[in-house]
Amino acid sequence: MSVLLGFLDGRGRAYDLTFRTLKRRLRDESGAWDLEPGEALAGGVPLEAALFLESPRPRLLLRPTTGSAAASARRLVFVAGEGVPRTTEAPTAFNVAVHVPPTAVDHLFRGSGGREVLEVRREEIRRAVASRADLTLDLEATWVGGGNEPARFRLVLRPRTAAEEAVEPLGL
Repeated sequence: MSVLLGFLDGRGRAYDLTFRTLKRRLRDESGAWDLEPGEALAGGVPLEAALFLESPRPRLLLRPTTGSAAASARRLVFVAGEGVPRTTEAPTAFNVAVHVPPTAVDHLFRGSGGREVLEVRREEIRRAVASRADLTLDLEATWVGGGNEPARFRLVLRPRTAAEEAVEPLGL
């Protein structure tokens, strides 16, 4: 499996961090989640998420971002909220270089209602650790920035009570 770090446009289509289409929908035309057979995705819980790539020098991939998380027994999906600040220097909440024209980024976020999205499969979660303020999920998966070799990630969700509610369907 591969963790999805990317974008969701206003019509529910998923894009990776390079703005390449994944030819996959996360939401249908009406805005409802596109579910797998037998899947039920619990409602969106408002929270903040941050994602780190674990390496000898941990790297922040998703800046602390407010949004909502929904989960099923199979996956967790975080979608950034509408109020995420965007500037010319930081057009997305992902802490990565953007190699597409600024007009394409502007169209995704302003023209088509795009948002940052993170999708994690249940089998990619190695452990969950709760602290007083947050819930941290340690992940291992391939991703667009790492080729075919699995990488380790740390997903921090806060506040803890909202995070625990969001991930409850995963049965961690």
